[in-house]
Amino acid sequence: MNHLWRGRFVQSFRELMGGLDDEVEETLGTTLRTSDVLDACEGVSRDMLGKGRSRYLDVLSSDGVPAPEAVLDALASNLSRENLSQKLISELGTLDPMEVSRTSDRHQRYEAWKPLGVLVHITAGNSPIVAPMALVEGLLSGNINIMKISSNDGDFGMTVASELAKYPGIADHVYMLRIPSSDRDMMMSVLGRADCISAWGGEEAIASIREMAPRGVPFVTWGHKISFAYVEPYGMDVSTMDELARAICRNEQQSCSSPQCVLIDTESAEDVDLAARLLGEALDRAKTRYPLTPPDDAQAAEITAVTQVHRCDLFFRPGDVIEDADHTWRILVSYDTHFTPSPLFRTVWLSPLPRNGLVGALRGMRQYLQTAGVACSIEDLADVSDRLFAAGVGRVTPLGSMSESYTGEPHDGGYALPRFMRRISLRTDLDMGGVMTFQELRDPEPLHFDGPIQGKADYPPVPDGGTKVLMKSGGTTGEPVYCSYTAEDYRNYIVSPAVKSALAGGIDPDVDVVADLLRGGNLYGGLNAFISVFDNMSVPHLSIGGLEDTSLALHYAIKGRATVLLGAPSYIVRMFKDNEDTVRSYGRFRKVLYGGEMITDGQRAYLESMGIEVIRGMLYGANETGSMGYQCLHCQGNVYHLHSEIQHLEIVDTDSDTPVSEGEVGRLLFTGYRRVNGRTERYDIGDLGRWVPGRCPCGRSEPRFELMGRHGDVIRAGGTFFNFHRIARIVSDRFGYRGLMQIVMDRDDLHDRMTIRLDGSGLTVEEVSAALVEEYDSFTKTLPHSLMTLDVEDIGEEGFIMNAASMKLRNVVDKR
Repeated sequence: MNHLWRGRFVQSFRELMGGLDDEVEETLGTTLRTSDVLDACEGVSRDMLGKGRSRYLDVLSSDGVPAPEAVLDALASNLSRENLSQKLISELGTLDPMEVSRTSDRHQRYEAWKPLGVLVHITAGNSPIVAPMALVEGLLSGNINIMKISSNDGDFGMTVASELAKYPGIADHVYMLRIPSSDRDMMMSVLGRADCISAWGGEEAIASIREMAPRGVPFVTWGHKISFAYVEPYGMDVSTMDELARAICRNEQQSCSSPQCVLIDTESAEDVDLAARLLGEALDRAKTRYPLTPPDDAQAAEITAVTQVHRCDLFFRPGDVIEDADHTWRILVSYDTHFTPSPLFRTVWLSPLPRNGLVGALRGMRQYLQTAGVACSIEDLADVSDRLFAAGVGRVTPLGSMSESYTGEPHDGGYALPRFMRRISLRTDLDMGGVMTFQELRDPEPLHFDGPIQGKADYPPVPDGGTKVLMKSGGTTGEPVYCSYTAEDYRNYIVSPAVKSALAGGIDPDVDVVADLLRGGNLYGGLNAFISVFDNMSVPHLSIGGLEDTSLALHYAIKGRATVLLGAPSYIVRMFKDNEDTVRSYGRFRKVLYGGEMITDGQRAYLESMGIEVIRGMLYGANETGSMGYQCLHCQGNVYHLHSEIQHLEIVDTDSDTPVSEGEVGRLLFTGYRRVNGRTERYDIGDLGRWVPGRCPCGRSEPRFELMGRHGDVIRAGGTFFNFHRIARIVSDRFGYRGLMQIVMDRDDLHDRMTIRLDGSGLTVEEVSAALVEEYDSFTKTLPHSLMTLDVEDIGEEGFIMNAASMKLRNVVDKR
């Protein structure tokens, strides 16, 4: 393995340098999608833990890396989608950092992170993980990565890079070149193409690189750091010293986070002597578990020199040298504060430093300080850590985990990803209509799923380890399912798309107060989920719920000065009809955002007659799938835009699994392709719909579809089919009926019987039958020929059959 050029192995790269500028220009014209990087890293992580594990271990072993299993496990964990997603959230605040996104719900202000361009890495060879993780950070930040590694570096980093480059979109962003530091001309040629330089090394190496770098180019340094232990005298017990010994021995102090000094919060020489004795005993015990990796000749010479100089100092100042008989470790004791780097390889300085002297003693080393491993009580933790941070320390940890880190933890006082990117902003006078991200304005990426169609029986079970958010479907179409969401799922599939829906539908955070009339509790997602949504938007909201007592629900809405009502259309109509005089007298309700069921023309007309100016679907969603669609101000009736950033939609024939032709009605199949828990592919949600052709006047490119009801809303009776919504439309248009409607199917002797339930319409069965026979051919074929009977019942609102969990009106109740 010599070099990687655009992700491919090459024996020599020098003859390729002439085309580098053209390649860079070509690649800069594309965007490296963060999702592609996460896919690649997750794939490599799984390979490291699975069938490719032995190959990676062989490379690590041939590179002479100690404890290759632990190294590989650590890197696999770092590369996992879960951990890298957390890193993105911690460092950039989003999983789509390069997407131009709205930053204010009240103003048309958009920002994004963008790559700097060409990121030149000059990595260190003290850890096999450094180069792979540096590359991953460069890829996550969208940059073209040119990595200079030394000729004597092992092959592990290049192996990982080549595997990442096999995934879509990655290869053109990966160059890994073995360039001797002495080849100044080539170094200057590579550095001359940099838009940012990330360099690891000591002061002399960094100074040499900086000298060759172009002026004005951002220069990110990861220089040598010094870490230490800080121990309270009461904490000097066997277990504490065993932890400290492990931190010293585990990596021969090669990590910047390994302790090189031990400082005791004391002025007592007796405390120092006790600490030295206990630490020496602990280092002896650690030898068996952590065999010494011997230093080379130069390193051994430095250890000898430092030790002998300290022995000479003992003639002038009190102290000691405690050294193992076989010279595997040594403690250089001073009774005066002594804070200086050690020659490593289990060589540690030990001295007193009372906490009130921390800032003054460490001030001169401020730029080099990294980790302090602390042994103290909870009573002293705040005071000690405050003083350490004031002195310049960047990390405070337990002694036993100084070299461990957590996902998203700052490194050397900062985050890497923001240093490799630039923050851009955009303001516009165009009416953006609530556009949240520019992804809405671009054609969705083509996706294809060809697995079997799934239904409730295929829904994934709740993970054994539990879940962050658990919801339960309403059970409108059968047995309910329990729906598991990770925190990321909840953000991506519930909160963020609902915010997008609210803004697109006309919610004004500066003016509106929302009365939430959705049902809550019983693991139902409605009301509870929208608390998160409106909190996220800083929109005043009243969590009222779908109370049985509609006058009380209305009282709460009026008391809170609501301007917007959110709920099922049937419930809002019922509340208005029960309290018409009060609603008209209040006069402040201007908007209705409905969800959970389709709205009929009659319901829409009635709400408009009551002063409602804006009627929009809040969103089209389900507990199983999260949000699926939203309405902009140009979406009329039951037309929705697809949430294409999280959902893929297919519409297939009702009797087969083939795609429908343009304009035809079919079953809606959703794939939540970014879902972690509860992920399904080609999930039959139970609804019918059709594609809406053409581009929406709002400017969005996200596809539109029109809901046409549920599978159960298409009724087979009398040898033909009936559609609930078509029946409702005829009754509304012909008779001006604006109330609730429900169809109950049962049998009358040998025939099907359809009962249309209405709310105080005053209509007779003869009137309704005549209208339906005249306008709907399914009735023309059946009623005159006694193939089916029809009844009309005028009942009160309490007579309608509702879904117990969601309080949605069941359009069709089939008792056959």
